[in-house]
Amino acid sequence: MRKITLAILAITLSVLLLPQTVKSQVNFEFESSFENINQIDSVSLFSAAFGYARIGEKNYAGVRLNPELRLGKLGVGFDIPVYFNLDNGKMYTDEFKDGSGVLRMISYLSYGRKKKDPLYIKVGQLRGEHVGYGSLVNNYNNSMSFEKRKTGVSYDICIKKIVGIEGMYSDFDASSFNLFAIRPYVRPFGASEIPVIKTLDMGFTYVSDKDKSKRYDESHDINHFLKDGMNAWSVDMGITLVNSSVFNLGWYAHYSKLRKVESDSLKTYFAAPETLANYDSGTGMGIGLNANMKIIGNLFKLNARIERLWYSDNYMPQFFDAMYELNKDAKIAQLGRAEKQEGIYGSLNASILDKIIIGGNLLLPDDINETSPAFMQIHLRTKDLFDKILIEGSYSKGNLTKLDDAFKFDENSLAVMRFAYKISPFLYTGVDYRWAWVEKEDGNYKIDNSVMPYVALRFNF
Repeated sequence: MRKITLAILAITLSVLLLPQTVKSQVNFEFESSFENINQIDSVSLFSAAFGYARIGEKNYAGVRLNPELRLGKLGVGFDIPVYFNLDNGKMYTDEFKDGSGVLRMISYLSYGRKKKDPLYIKVGQLRGEHVGYGSLVNNYNNSMSFEKRKTGVSYDICIKKIVGIEGMYSDFDASSFNLFAIRPYVRPFGASEIPVIKTLDMGFTYVSDKDKSKRYDESHDINHFLKDGMNAWSVDMGITLVNSSVFNLGWYAHYSKLRKVESDSLKTYFAAPETLANYDSGTGMGIGLNANMKIIGNLFKLNARIERLWYSDNYMPQFFDAMYELNKDAKIAQLGRAEKQEGIYGSLNASILDKIIIGGNLLLPDDINETSPAFMQIHLRTKDLFDKILIEGSYSKGNLTKLDDAFKFDENSLAVMRFAYKISPFLYTGVDYRWAWVEKEDGNYKIDNSVMPYVALRFNF
């Protein structure tokens, strides 16, 4: 708890000092996030969905309130469920039990845009997070369960265009010190007007996880391997080679290390004859290009990223990813069997007239197998398509050993899809589909496949 308090205090002090040190906007070019390709709306929004929800194995009816308030760069979003059990009439309160409790009603509190403004901070549910150039933390989600969201923080602070610090903390749960990442960085020529050179960026990332929260799978409690913590570090650098109003191109490189997890229970696990593991620290490196293109304002925007990866035994690139929170022990156990490998990481995100936004990313080892699986994500969002249709969705698939199984829904899949039709300027009807993980009362995660029809009130103000 003391470490959590110190981490929060450090961030808070940095923010308080900013008005005296930050005087102008920083133009960052590295942008690979699906969330960032579309400008944040400057309007406030109120929405409330009335309908049916199946949570776990119980049926509920009620309303979910989702007001979003925006004032300039400041934004706050709420997610407030008011559901009643159809069998006994009791109000649904599980979302506010344990951990951050009622703070879960705040889906996010944010200021600025990451790598676009000198000050960015977001508190709440974290999705698609990356730190630095993503060698260790990339596409990270802090909440595997939609009903029991976690409250974390992500931030990026740059002072006078030269020095900065970015990072994240996964969960303000007082029972343990959870996933923590911090990256101090320097842009030595950032305050100059020298083309290209002024964009040079160098940083050092440190990641630690000492999660001691009580979790269970079907046979035993997990997070045993994290008893003494897991640590990793990386160094990276990047530079923008071309930067114009319609196109920019950046180059970057990184080297990282996943330190050996010193855990008696992990040693016992690897000592078993059937594991055939020779476990130690692992290293990886990569070089890549990142490009952004914008044609005639919001007519068409594109972000593309391609990266070549090399890594040793006992290493997995982007180790802290969208599936990391599901079963950390299982992920760590994979390191003992991970073999020297090469691969490619690529992402592509596009926006058309700010109406259709589509994207995805793929981590693809040259030799896909159980010890070196692939990972993929796709995203889709439309805004008043044909003035009547709203579609939103995302799909993630981890531990992918055969590309033919990319869209086979199983325990390594996470999918959310929403279809809605505008009946009137303020009234929608639609259906939500989820193939997602639900946290049960005993701490176990189980797959929940649910269809939730609703009628929603939605308007800007």
